[in-house]
Order: sequence, then structure tokens, then C-alpha cells
Amino acid sequence: MYHISRATAMAAMIFAATVISAGVANADAVNPVQPAAEPNPAAPADNSPQAAPVDPGAEYLKAFDGIAGTFSNDSTLGRVVGTTAGVLVGCPVGAVTGGTLFIPIAPLTPVGIVGGCLIGAAALGFVGGTVGSIISGSPATMNALTQQYQSLHSKGLIAAPVPVQNSAP
Repeated sequence: MYHISRATAMAAMIFAATVISAGVANADAVNPVQPAAEPNPAAPADNSPQAAPVDPGAEYLKAFDGIAGTFSNDSTLGRVVGTTAGVLVGCPVGAVTGGTLFIPIAPLTPVGIVGGCLIGAAALGFVGGTVGSIISGSPATMNALTQQYQSLHSKGLIAAPVPVQNSAP
């Protein structure tokens, strides 16, 4: 069996989730859902569980896809709200400062107002979208991370279970 430490597994899952999150959003368009396979008449009829070998690579990929999909789905609203707020705050701030926080343009001139508005909206819109997606996507991602970690532990691919946190002091 493959055994890795809890910290290594968590770090690998978080890293992989961030790397493949962009590909999960359009995975349905690339890989359409296949119809269910018909039952095999040669299979045993007693419905006993069959001990099939576990493919570690496929199981880890399945876990990473689940985590990335959860973050992708739950961070979208926060990204939109954060970007909008950043643009609405960044344009006036950039117009007043003339963008001098970023590039030297004379403040309160027509070029400084327009250029500063564009620079401020772009900069704070990016920061707001990033912060908004982290805030709205983190809780569900932590739940999915724990769930996938427990799933990998139950299949014997991770050595230690997630420790249970006591709510009592």
C-alpha cells in the first residue's frame, strides 16, 4: 500500500486543486456523460462486494477533481461581487490620485482622471475578485478537502485519519 503523511496529502490535494480548477469548469463539455453500462450476466448474483484493486493514481485524481470542482463552483459569486466592488472603489480612487500609486501621471488632469480611473479599476478589481473568490470558496473547499481525505484514508491510500476536533474547551 502507499502511505503518505497527513500534511503531505493535504498539501498535494490543495496544490492539485488549484492547478486543475480551470479545467474542471469545462470538463463536461470535453467529456460528456456516458450512458450507464448494462449489467454483466457473468457477474455473481449474490451481490457480494468484489475486492477490486484500488488504483492510487485514479483515486487521487478523483479526489483532486472533487476539490477543484467545489472551489470552482463556490468561488464564482464571490469573484463577481469582489471584482465589482473593486472596480467601483478603484475608479474614483484612481481618478483622484491620477494613478500615482501605480504610474506617474499628473493628478486631476483629464489624462490623469481617465488613466487613473482605468488603472485603479483594474488593480482593485483584480484584488477584489481574488479576495472575494477566496472568501466564498474556502468554506466549501475545506469541507470537500476533509471529505476527500477521509475517502482516501478509507481506501488505505493515506496513513492517518483527519483528527476530530472537540467543540468543548
